Amino acid sequence: DELTRPLYEESECPYIQPQLTCQEHGRPDKEYQKWRWQPYGCDLPRFNATLMLESLRGKRMMFVGDSLNRGQYVSMVCLLHRILPPNAKSLESSIDQSLTVFRAKDYNATIEFNWAPFLLESNSDNAIVHRVDDRMVKKGSINKHGKNWKGVDVLVFNTYLWWMTGRKMKFLKGKGSFKDAKKDIEELTTEDAYRVAMKSMLKWVRKNMDRNKTRVFFTSMSPLHI
Repeated sequence: DELTRPLYEESECPYIQPQLTCQEHGRPDKEYQKWRWQPYGCDLPRFNATLMLESLRGKRMMFVGDSLNRGQYVSMVCLLHRILPPNAKSLESSIDQSLTVFRAKDYNATIEFNWAPFLLESNSDNAIVHRVDDRMVKKGSINKHGKNWKGVDVLVFNTYLWWMTGRKMKFLKGKGSFKDAKKDIEELTTEDAYRVAMKSMLKWVRKNMDRNKTRVFFTSMSPLHI
């Protein structure tokens, strides 16, 4: 789409993580910035940042999951920030960067990201130091992250890549800590472990979300970063 793409230039969005700035790192081509999704038999309207912000006026939109969903979050923020004056927007992160909040002040709207690669509590929940080989998830721990999701109007989940270790997934049982020398651990196949997370997420959504108010989306398998 040569006429309407790109919707923003990498250099004009300050929220892209340095390791993901393709142009700054010398990528020679730019054609990838001009692709547009074309569903069969349907023409999607051009993205309208003002309309999007009006739709989010007085609301919270949150992306929850791993770095692939964080990429979607950053892309959304880059699409919206360009029409906002400098004093009408802000971006704040927690110390461990597990929760990031972009505010469009004039619209009283937030677009947020919660780092939760397994959705359940895990030993990889620090968004800065999380490249753990011996990955471990805690059973019945959805509320650890879920407390951040309450009251959200649009919720976008993803989790997939971090389960693909090639080994059985370790589940911490009981009230033990990941740091305990002796732990009560159960090992599950990837499929069974993933099923536990999905059921926990769905149960949490049914219990805590107002279906008349909140839209919930789930992004399943995605391409790897590479």
